[in-house]
Amino acid sequence: MKRIWRLIYSRVFIVLLLLLITVVSIFWAVTSVTAYMPTLFIVLQIFSIIVAITIVNRPMNASFKLTWILFVMGVPIFGALFYFILQSNIETRRYRKNFQKQADALKEYGHTSYKVMSGLGDKDKEQLKLAHYLSEHVGYALHANSDARYYPSGEDWFEDLLVDLHQAKKYIFMEYYIVDFGYMWETVLEILKEKADQGVEVRFMYDGMNSLNNLPYNYYKSLRKLGIKAKVFSQIIPALSTVQNNRDHRKITVIDGEIAYTGGANLADEYINRIERFGYWKDANIRVTGEVIANFTLMFLQMWNFDEKSDHNDLSYLEEHHQRENIQIGSDSYFLAYGESPFDNDAVAKRVYLDMFHSAQQSICIMTPYLVLDDEMQESLIYAAKRGVKVRVLLPHIYDKQMPYLVARTDFEIYLEAGIEIYEYMPGFVHSKVVLVDNRKACVGTVNLDFRSFYLNFECGLYIYNHRQVMADISRDFEDSFAQAKEITLEGFRKNYPWYKRAAGAVIALISPLL
Repeated sequence: MKRIWRLIYSRVFIVLLLLLITVVSIFWAVTSVTAYMPTLFIVLQIFSIIVAITIVNRPMNASFKLTWILFVMGVPIFGALFYFILQSNIETRRYRKNFQKQADALKEYGHTSYKVMSGLGDKDKEQLKLAHYLSEHVGYALHANSDARYYPSGEDWFEDLLVDLHQAKKYIFMEYYIVDFGYMWETVLEILKEKADQGVEVRFMYDGMNSLNNLPYNYYKSLRKLGIKAKVFSQIIPALSTVQNNRDHRKITVIDGEIAYTGGANLADEYINRIERFGYWKDANIRVTGEVIANFTLMFLQMWNFDEKSDHNDLSYLEEHHQRENIQIGSDSYFLAYGESPFDNDAVAKRVYLDMFHSAQQSICIMTPYLVLDDEMQESLIYAAKRGVKVRVLLPHIYDKQMPYLVARTDFEIYLEAGIEIYEYMPGFVHSKVVLVDNRKACVGTVNLDFRSFYLNFECGLYIYNHRQVMADISRDFEDSFAQAKEITLEGFRKNYPWYKRAAGAVIALISPLL
């Protein structure tokens, strides 16, 4: 009973209740008015048809089109009005304009020098396609002269993060999706306060979703009182807006322009297994040094300044990393850190994965908490398996969310029939987002293999080519994890997976692109 009352008085309940009241009010108003005005009813029906035609002709993923058309035509009039209200939202247009402004201002810092491109071309001309796309069309430069260390667990990553934060001398930039009170955040916060007192510039940004469950609504103001420059990305408010469905899912730390971290781990105790939520929490992270730091700095500044109304001098942080044409290449490995934005009309993270899958010759290993793919991604993986590439996917045995679990399993038979191997990590929950292809190229970051990461969230990732130590460490992590996993067989899945879960997954799959 206490838990129920706690829920009723929570901010989550209040926000959802107000949103529900808004939706019900719109529905009531539409039905009431049209009941007394038959002409308006006909007009709104025509409007629904026009909206459906507009959706079909929009440059949108086919899965999103299908979901919206089902909603618009399945809930006559109200569905079309609901779509129109969300898509014409002023806040959405403002966000899109601001992020485009940021992209234009920082575009020159995403250019790759001819010498770096040529160096990669000498190693592998096929890799130039992805590098050219990310550099020339998206704005993230390819870098050499960099190094990395891979962490298969949050515990190992956290130890090194603390050491590096302690040693910061000029600035610390941190951007995280989840922040929660506990040992992990309190330890980091103590260091940030100490560094701010020493004159180190500390900027900290977190996603507004934290305001629902984890942090006080104005927690950023408390951080500012400690000398920390703090911001919240898109606070949750009880209003209909597609922007509130676009979350900052990135995890980035940049220290002095010399060290950067990214990966799956947030700043909460479960990510380092100080507390247990879903068995053992497995998360992968990576630490980078060298010239690739420029891209992480650029990504952070894009997010930090998206709502700034006045000019800023943050370009000075990028000038020190600006890639010159006379650069000297001292390594045979290459790094490309990139960001995903829902406002650029370009599914960057998805294209990176597709390029990796299409180019695979021997093996593809995937570690992800969710496997909810559109037709294009499905076909890419299935075709890879059918042409002889060994495709293995590691998923959690203990799930944090029921809906992605059910939706993923609607396609298991298709994957298994094609020869894709699926494993469940028995110790607990896999939150790592790692792809390894041919033991020669890998991607580590925040991108899940689902619609939310590919189309709705701000994400980031690090693409690594030909770094022998990192490839060996990632490969070892996969093999160790598969050894602790149970393989799902086609016969076993058909025999043991209950019909009601199949039915539930099939229904939820209809709306999965919007979740």
